[in-house]
Amino acid sequence: MSSEKPLSRFHQPATKDSVAPKWPRAKGANAARVGLILLDSSLKPTYCNSEAFTIFAYPNQPAKTPNAEFSRSVRSIVGKKPGVDDFPTTTTHFVSGRRRYLCRTFVLEPESNGGSKPTAAITVERDSVPLDLVARFQLTDREIEAVLHLADGLTSKEIAQRMNISPNTVKTFLRLVMIKMGVTTRSGVIGKLVHGPHFRDE
Repeated sequence: MSSEKPLSRFHQPATKDSVAPKWPRAKGANAARVGLILLDSSLKPTYCNSEAFTIFAYPNQPAKTPNAEFSRSVRSIVGKKPGVDDFPTTTTHFVSGRRRYLCRTFVLEPESNGGSKPTAAITVERDSVPLDLVARFQLTDREIEAVLHLADGLTSKEIAQRMNISPNTVKTFLRLVMIKMGVTTRSGVIGKLVHGPHFRDE
């Protein structure tokens, strides 16, 4: 993937009185790359790095500016709230192509008076949990999807809507997951995610 660059549309050139910060880069060919999006008080992008564009466009060619599809993807994460005062500070998951990502949202300036100053941020990165679940418990893709939605605090009905299946099918997936994990409750499933394979829900 290409190196991270500020979006030219939003880039503010350095002057003689300002010096662009030099952020440390992770070493190693397999260093994780994180997508970063900064939003103004109306939740419109003021900065998007190249990794964010690549993630949201996958498997297609990434756009060079925030187009309508990119904006819809951001809105699907932050919701349809009108401004930063209602911005959800959360951790959640979403799927782009066949890849699963961990998404974190943050409020930077809750008392912003508007304008283009960044007031909220979104970071997105590849989620290693699915690979870990496959290795530890031999879960299928759909079982993993159900588990991640469960970890996000969704009910069976909400999980069913996300996965486009019936609530009864969700319950079946989760029962199979419990059997494979050796637990008897949904909280036991979460415990395995948080505390590892030696957790017991008894």
